[in-house]
Amino acid sequence: MKLAGTTLRGGAVAGMVAIAGMAIAQGGFPTGSNVPTSSPGAIVSGASSDYRIGAGDLLSISVYRSPDLQASIRVGTDGDITFPSLGSVAVGGLTADAVADKLAAGLKQRGILVAPSVNVLVTEVRSKVVLVMGAVGRPGEVPLDRPGLTLAAVLARSGAVFGTGSGVVTVMGGREQTAKREQFRISDLVSGVRDREARAGEILVVESAPTIYVSGEVGRPGAYPMEPGMTVGQAVALGGGVTPRGSRGRIRVTRKAADGTTSIHKVDFDAPVEANDLIYIGQRIF
Repeated sequence: MKLAGTTLRGGAVAGMVAIAGMAIAQGGFPTGSNVPTSSPGAIVSGASSDYRIGAGDLLSISVYRSPDLQASIRVGTDGDITFPSLGSVAVGGLTADAVADKLAAGLKQRGILVAPSVNVLVTEVRSKVVLVMGAVGRPGEVPLDRPGLTLAAVLARSGAVFGTGSGVVTVMGGREQTAKREQFRISDLVSGVRDREARAGEILVVESAPTIYVSGEVGRPGAYPMEPGMTVGQAVALGGGVTPRGSRGRIRVTRKAADGTTSIHKVDFDAPVEANDLIYIGQRIF
């Protein structure tokens, strides 16, 4: 608590893109100001102490021993709020602590309170969000409620599955680069090889890794994610390797063409695999 004028501190991608653009335009960045209550589907978030407030964010404001000055106020598109007894106050670009100090100073200067103690919390982040769609556990808007939040951190909040062959992420839009499109492998984001800071207004479309199937005389038959450049030998290794009854010389791949037809190929361990390949290891003759 901050007394005597101080503050209580607190803190098919194209179609999907069209839908995402509409969602951001209509719901991601509201145009109304000073709305006293939380709107449906609001993003509830305790922003970090260094978060910079923007248009659409919801502030919870209280003044010690002055319940009549308690308010839940939406920041307007101009970055201002309307606070009881003070009128319009510019808060855009300020931290919650700075807003609290500004309100306390105003209340003191106008003689409303002798030693006001003001608490400001950012309870909803609306001004800085990204939209995550596709193969994640919790698709939807993710608030950038602290500076430096990376793409990997955003995906983690959305329930993305990290690990070998876990897919690719296409990043589009952003308020500064509306036409730019980037693609990242999730494994590169996790390792930090290509990770970067997420930008407000971006759309992240997560696509699952292609799948290959390994069957026959292998230790663990089943479906496995395909890595770029993967060979038949690597795919068989994922499946537990060839069993003692299996033959490295009796490998068949069933492959589906773009027109839906299937073909069977005899391959060796160095042959490249393609998405949805069915790799079968046959038994030894003797």
